Amino acid sequence: MKKYKISLYIALFCSVILGITIYEYTFYRQIPDTIYLQKGEREELEFALPVTGELTSKEASYIETWESGQTGIKASGSVAGDHYIWKLRLFGVIPLKEVNVEVIDEESVYPIGVPIGIYVKTDGVLVAGLGNIRMADGREVCPCSNILQVGDYILSINGESVSLKGEVIDKIKACEGESVIMTIRRNGQVSSVKVLPVLNNEGNYQIGVWIRDSAQGIGTLTYIDEENEFGALGHGINDIDTTDLMEINYGGLYETQIISIKKGESGEPGEISGVIRFVEDAREGIIKLNTVNGIYGVMDKSPKEAGVSEEELYPVALKQNIRLGDAQILCTINGETNAYDVQITDIDYSQSEGNRGLVIQITDPVLLSQTGGIVQGMSGSPIVQDGKFIGAVTHVFVNDPTKGYGIFAETMLHMAQE
Repeated sequence: MKKYKISLYIALFCSVILGITIYEYTFYRQIPDTIYLQKGEREELEFALPVTGELTSKEASYIETWESGQTGIKASGSVAGDHYIWKLRLFGVIPLKEVNVEVIDEESVYPIGVPIGIYVKTDGVLVAGLGNIRMADGREVCPCSNILQVGDYILSINGESVSLKGEVIDKIKACEGESVIMTIRRNGQVSSVKVLPVLNNEGNYQIGVWIRDSAQGIGTLTYIDEENEFGALGHGINDIDTTDLMEINYGGLYETQIISIKKGESGEPGEISGVIRFVEDAREGIIKLNTVNGIYGVMDKSPKEAGVSEEELYPVALKQNIRLGDAQILCTINGETNAYDVQITDIDYSQSEGNRGLVIQITDPVLLSQTGGIVQGMSGSPIVQDGKFIGAVTHVFVNDPTKGYGIFAETMLHMAQE
């Protein structure tokens, strides 16, 4: 009897865990955290159980419910910029989730899908690592240990601003054995620290720090809007050593020429290699923002000046309008931009993963034969479905390069506007 009770308790516990898991998947994953709604449009969500929705604002509150288990909202009478809270309840009693509702204007962009060279300059000089210095007597020390941290940004030394790693090196070399006062930014907070450099075995003063002042690489230009502003990558530029999002001062997009493509294989992502022209006459745009959902800025030429036709202007689909099934990605392989077939296999409306709201699988035989699927450098390739711009490729599945994640178009656009 005792063993029976224990087994019963275990079964009950497992049932509770299973129920919680199903609840998480069914509701929190399938109900958006934020819904963008165009003025005058109605949006309906279907649930397996009866749900009521109460929409509240500073001016009004109302409820809409359907016997079928649907609940919907309409932006009638609202204007762009209006904000509401949509409170969902199960059976009209049990709180499920509060959804932010933002009313927006209808948007259209030019999906691009061409490779671009990217250069960004850090805002300050980034501390990428710490290391020991070998001194003349053979001892190894790290003077900045427990003073500087990986991810710090050095802003000035002894009251003089620094923006290049060469400037930091030169000022430390010239310290003549005296301590240096560094102004640093750590996690957004500015403070000052004191470090005493030591002579290395070559007779130069050092503090035991690896530093970086810039980054560069190849990505894909996702879109240009009607104001000549662009979005690219669908994810941020992170430092290769710290893995943190780089805090940038400025940057640019540059012409690039693809010279080779390494096909992706299971466990080994492929890569696009190219030559970037980091010269002024090859610049195509200015980078102003580096965010977790992409890089943003202004193009040097308007779409019309760049030869993009009005027919290539696509309306932006909101995430609730995206469906599972056929879609295409736009990318440039062998010098020509084409649409390649993909399948949308999963949609995470809650966007708990930020830039991983879509799961896509490459099905186009031509693209698979050339790249093996999604490769590094394709990040930012626009995704289109039913004549609308719905998102951009962001990550590849390491164990299956035919599959990857995508970011919702609305997430990219509204991150740029925040």
